[in-house]
Amino acid sequence: MGKTRHKKFKIDRPKPTALISVKEAENELEQDNISSNGGIVQSLIEKLNGPSEEERECSCTTIANLVSQPSAVKLLLQNNIVKILAPVILDKNPEIQVKALGALRNLSVDGGETVCQEMVKKDVLTPLVAFLKQYGCNWMPDPPTGKKHKSLNSSIFTEAVHLLWNLCESSEEALDIFNRENLFPIVCAGLQYSVYGAELAITAANCLYTITEDNAPIIKICEDPDVIQLLNSLVSLNSDSSDLVLLKTLATGILVNVRCGSGRCEGGSVITSLLKAVADVLTLDALDAAPKSASDDSSSQNGDDDMVTEGEEEGKAHTINIGQEELEETFRDVQNVLTAQQIAMEIVANICCTDDDGWEDMGNSESSSCEEETAEEEEDMDQETIDMFSSLCVSTEVQQAVKGFCVFEKVCSKCSPVNCCGLPSSVSKSFVNLQAHALLCMNNMVNCMDLDLLGGADRLHQVWSSLASLLANIDKTDEMLLEATTSALRAVIQKLSSAGSQKLLEISVSDLQFLFSIGRSCQLADVRVNIVRIVAIVGVVFSKQADLPNVDTLKNIGIFLLTIVCGDKDLWVVSEALDSLFDVFGEDHLDSIDHDIGLTDRLSKFVPEMKSRVNLIKRKPDEHYPVISTAKTNLIRFVKYKLSKKKS
Repeated sequence: MGKTRHKKFKIDRPKPTALISVKEAENELEQDNISSNGGIVQSLIEKLNGPSEEERECSCTTIANLVSQPSAVKLLLQNNIVKILAPVILDKNPEIQVKALGALRNLSVDGGETVCQEMVKKDVLTPLVAFLKQYGCNWMPDPPTGKKHKSLNSSIFTEAVHLLWNLCESSEEALDIFNRENLFPIVCAGLQYSVYGAELAITAANCLYTITEDNAPIIKICEDPDVIQLLNSLVSLNSDSSDLVLLKTLATGILVNVRCGSGRCEGGSVITSLLKAVADVLTLDALDAAPKSASDDSSSQNGDDDMVTEGEEEGKAHTINIGQEELEETFRDVQNVLTAQQIAMEIVANICCTDDDGWEDMGNSESSSCEEETAEEEEDMDQETIDMFSSLCVSTEVQQAVKGFCVFEKVCSKCSPVNCCGLPSSVSKSFVNLQAHALLCMNNMVNCMDLDLLGGADRLHQVWSSLASLLANIDKTDEMLLEATTSALRAVIQKLSSAGSQKLLEISVSDLQFLFSIGRSCQLADVRVNIVRIVAIVGVVFSKQADLPNVDTLKNIGIFLLTIVCGDKDLWVVSEALDSLFDVFGEDHLDSIDHDIGLTDRLSKFVPEMKSRVNLIKRKPDEHYPVISTAKTNLIRFVKYKLSKKKS
């Protein structure tokens, strides 16, 4: 899972002067009164290059605020703002430095990955690297100043590291430059929160958490005993401060990247201790810090509470009786806890992640007989073999630690929605992000852990019911939650199917209707594929029964999958639906249902269309081409076999 960047940079708007105000600039942008040859952007550029420190500072301030508008980002890039603004990082005036860095940082956040990559191409890293090397590893903070009692040089360094983090998260080239310029010691020094403060230490930790992911040269540096000792000291922090909780979690994530990076994973006491730290973070309730009027607003709104850990308190009541500054500080505490828990979910998911790369390489291998060989290999590989490999991918020590610290139950407890009435929109969004992280973490855990370590079949059926209820009530425009929930549902029902659970035979057509609806209407291909596979797993369970219980359910499943095959615009989704039809209706004892829904006849008519669509993408195959190609081969075989049986 990717890490989330938070835009924290904010500076006071300048006092009335002869200079252009932020409001005036925003108004001009809204009215489209700017052209590439003039207007506010040209004025800002002129002042950035001018001799007046006041004008340079004000221009940086204006740009920092303007980039929240997409139209402004596009226009600023067209006017080469990165090339012009980046050298201002090295301005002799520290007030201008912090605002130039803040403007670039905001640009990297609001512009997203594409803009970050463009910033790297425009050589923003040359002055940024030079600036960081000026600081080195042993600088000391200035005495705190200003209303918020912050050290100015600490604030400047924090902005610089945050910009570096954003760029490295979005650009491989930036990551290569980080390695080549040996920036690790400079950033790592910032982890000393007792020297530099929690804010800078958290920013440095966020940067290193990103940098150490699958980065062999940096992982090797991190194995230095001094670095390990520093990280272990942070993991061992014992404090109720939300800042230190977040810092501790980030340090845990860095250590997991180091211990499990570069294709290896250390087991035993090392990972066990790290999982203990993660479990402690997941035990926290962010709502404990949230100011609320006395009500049950914070209780779970999920109609089924099966996913909530037994004994967990709900409906926490809080009374607001604090000033605005303290209120903002409280919400910051809530945000810190939520961010820490999101990172904790990522850590658990990574520790419990299946190593799919080998299988993907096999599927993507190209040869003259790729389609034939892949199809034959899939036929030969039975479900028992797949299950064996997925259970071996997590060590016994890790599985026992997960069970001992009740990690799965703690993850489940975060899957339920929270009513965020009265909370700022940014905090509400973080609660939803945490829920999505928890669902994706659950997906990984269910895929890789033994059934008994997940609480057994009965417990997993409770989880299935809760997830189904959750999916039925999710806003269907929320693609992030839809994908996360359907991924978790798919993993759970696959695990139950592999375990031979007979309770799946109790699923009825009415239970599947909402899945059919989402599968036909959702705009996200990943969600549609998840739905197709969930429905197919149910179908396979029914098809394996000799007496064919509930034929009506099988017919409806077949009709739904045929609808996807003949109607979906995405060839990957079509291919997954075809594979699902072969899985469900491949056996001869289902020929009567095949006849009733016209399965073979409709697929026979679809063969020419499938061939044509595959040929269109053959020259520009995407990541799903092996699946698509195999589905085409199997479609021809399936139809040929079924038609030959009819003739005989």
